[in-house]
Amino acid sequence: MTVRDAMLKALSSPSAEDLWKLRAELLQAGVAADAKAMALLGEFQRFLDHIATGSSSREYSELASKLDISAVGGVVLEHILESEEASDLALRLFTGALSEGLMMLATRQHIRAWEGELAAVYREAAWYLYGELWSWAESRKPELPASSRRELLDRLLAPVHSPEGDGMSKAVLIGLLFQMLLLSQLSDELQA
Repeated sequence: MTVRDAMLKALSSPSAEDLWKLRAELLQAGVAADAKAMALLGEFQRFLDHIATGSSSREYSELASKLDISAVGGVVLEHILESEEASDLALRLFTGALSEGLMMLATRQHIRAWEGELAAVYREAAWYLYGELWSWAESRKPELPASSRRELLDRLLAPVHSPEGDGMSKAVLIGLLFQMLLLSQLSDELQA
């Protein structure tokens, strides 16, 4: 695989594995391990790895929650089949539904916790990107006043901090910003 092929793969459909391969190709091509582009690549890889891990866990928790919801019906059916008296049936249904309902609520809380952890991943990536974008914009357009640079970056990263946005759109925005910076840094490094 060439540097160009690895870059195209990593920038068209990035994954932590693709960035690993790109890193190896860049090092072999002579890009210094401590180059700014390599640090950016490392942060992008860390972000993608956290997203992949958090998303998989979240999807598993979502599935477990849905299975718990369907299990409530199974418990009710079981109690109906086992009961002989109406009062016994009512008590069994109530305790079974209460027990299963609490378990289902606990699972739903677990999903919310995963969403909170992913939100922290987005905020951490946005924190890093803000500094990188500031430096990038400052080097590309030094005449732009700092107040204008701040306003532009605040607007650019506002969706990441918005409680209304969904996780997928936040992840896509962050990924695109990493890609843009990485492409700019790598073009500088490979030209040098």
